[in-house]
Amino acid sequence: MTETKRSNESILLVDDDPQVLKTLGLLFSEEYKTRCVSSGKEAIDAVREDKTINAIVMDIKMAGMDGVEAGRAIRELNPHLPIIFHTGYPGDYREDEIDANEKPFDYIQKGKSLTRLMRSVKNAVELYAAKTGMISFSDRAEVRFGMIGRSKVMQNVFMAIQKASNSDTKVMILGETGTGKELVARAIHNNSSRREKSLAIFNCNHKNPELVESELFGHVKGAFTDAKRDQIGLFEYANEGTVFLDEIGDLDITTQAKLLRVLETGEYQPIGHPEVITTNVRLVCATHRDLEQLVKEDKFRQDLYYRLKGIVIPLPPLRLHREDIPHLVSSFLEKCTIQKGLQPKVFDSGATNVLMEYDWPGNVRQLLDTVESLVALSDSGLILESDVSTYLSDYEPFPGNKDLRLTDRMKEIERTLILEALTVTNYHISEAARVLGIERATFSKKIKSHGIDITSLKSGN
Repeated sequence: MTETKRSNESILLVDDDPQVLKTLGLLFSEEYKTRCVSSGKEAIDAVREDKTINAIVMDIKMAGMDGVEAGRAIRELNPHLPIIFHTGYPGDYREDEIDANEKPFDYIQKGKSLTRLMRSVKNAVELYAAKTGMISFSDRAEVRFGMIGRSKVMQNVFMAIQKASNSDTKVMILGETGTGKELVARAIHNNSSRREKSLAIFNCNHKNPELVESELFGHVKGAFTDAKRDQIGLFEYANEGTVFLDEIGDLDITTQAKLLRVLETGEYQPIGHPEVITTNVRLVCATHRDLEQLVKEDKFRQDLYYRLKGIVIPLPPLRLHREDIPHLVSSFLEKCTIQKGLQPKVFDSGATNVLMEYDWPGNVRQLLDTVESLVALSDSGLILESDVSTYLSDYEPFPGNKDLRLTDRMKEIERTLILEALTVTNYHISEAARVLGIERATFSKKIKSHGIDITSLKSGN
């Protein structure tokens, strides 16, 4: 057994081939403290002894105890420790069985991309460290994802982004307008294996169907009245990269059928073009609309809906993570003053209280616009409560019908608590009910009443 100490972050490397083990040790030793063992039993002993291990890279077919058996024993010791199977031959197991039954952090064939292996290890280490509180995941998320949030709900979003970045699965981002759906899509692309290729962004909202089809798939000159020249579509532009379709709930039925064909076959035809073109893109989509309801109303294809779901990332409205408002405001202030070479400005405590109490129907985007506007309008370096209240002319700490507002908020809080309980218990209904202190039958009814689809949530993990 060998050990190299270069970092506080430790990984366990397991392989019965000495040459492979040596190669892996050299590959990771500059960035991590590595511990190398040559059997499943040694791996179990190492996890039992060493509480600093953040991730495991393990072969499957090994003499004695294989990697799958060792992984099961390790999960008994530490269910959160991420295991990456790195194998040339899985022995008596099929890859789909391993994915379904063992749920490894990743499965990578030997001889394939070392870049993918290194990225997978990095993501696994960071995710485990965040779950166990060894690092500030919020700080890393701000650097890697360009997003700010220290609340529990935003921590869950960052972890979902990291998982999605380590996969090539389709992603559906759900959330109200202004919650940052495009930021999430950019973060996923920029941290994925496709980051060196193009990211194409298109908003499907209120566009002419012919224009939408042309933007997505392209057209040839003369295909329709305004087709003055050939134009490539986003699926050609972003080949081998990522296509982000925002507000996909507004896509017309005809274009939905053509999008489904691309997802099923990788093929499409530009308008007026006689030949079929093949593309390889990762699709990320977003919507603020209830797609399941649109399916029931025959406004959205059911087959397309299930094709698109993939990893589902729900974004919370700002009113459900108000504790992040001071951090967001601080960042926005720096961007629109110091980073532009202007004098810094600050909000006094009363002004901050107004920002904290406001409901932000436009979410983070509205908060950013508000901060930028108040900085431009204020002649002083100190922005007062009266400045904010005047700008937010419809400001009321408790606007409208108070009872209705309280009811709505309680429903939102309840749904958030249910999702958090399901997440921490790996979607085990009985255990989640126990965490919340309610009967299982009652908990199941609440899941149904809030329209929570556990199957789709599990598939996103």
